[in-house]
Amino acid sequence: MNLPRIHFPRLFLVSAWLSSGNALCNDIILPEPDRKGGKPLMEALQERRSIRTFADRPIPLQVLSSLLWAAQGVNREDTDYRTASSSRNSNEIEIYVVLPDAAYLYKPETHKLKKVMQGDLRASTGTQEFVAQAPLNLVYVVDQSKQPGDFDAKRKLTTACADVGFVGQNVYLFCASAGLGTVFRAMLNEENLHERLQLNMFKKVLYAQSVGYPAIP
Repeated sequence: MNLPRIHFPRLFLVSAWLSSGNALCNDIILPEPDRKGGKPLMEALQERRSIRTFADRPIPLQVLSSLLWAAQGVNREDTDYRTASSSRNSNEIEIYVVLPDAAYLYKPETHKLKKVMQGDLRASTGTQEFVAQAPLNLVYVVDQSKQPGDFDAKRKLTTACADVGFVGQNVYLFCASAGLGTVFRAMLNEENLHERLQLNMFKKVLYAQSVGYPAIP
């Protein structure tokens, strides 16, 4: 079965699409991100905060597309240049997108999701209970094979953590602008996630970030 391009206005929710037969295909071709919408920067900064309780509400595919582009999308003609900076422009940070039905690797160059595994991996993305209820968990991984060869282990870790911080803050600002809630997390089992995501020896799990619509008290 061929996967149709996701350009339909009727295609609203990620979970609805993943529940269909299309979930058996390897990749999701994301719709074009909205590069012009959103709140002014100062308003987004005013509303930026962490939340840990999420509503039982899936994230629309269009919103997911814009969120991932804001996090680390290509923003110039050269696909090596992204919305988040990286040391020596190595682009060593990868974003694994964990949804209720499958986990994917975000590919900024083509703006699509490459399927990594089928099944609900959300509870494995952290040690706190709320991560299993969040409709989206982002797992941040460094590919050390992309880092400069003259960096020692300490410098590789230092620059990777800084670069992840740029991505995470982009997600925070997008969420503040789009009415989403998020929290950046360090409480996770790196070894378990490394195995579940089938990462090679050069890749290391660093942090994760949960995203969803805030639960109404």
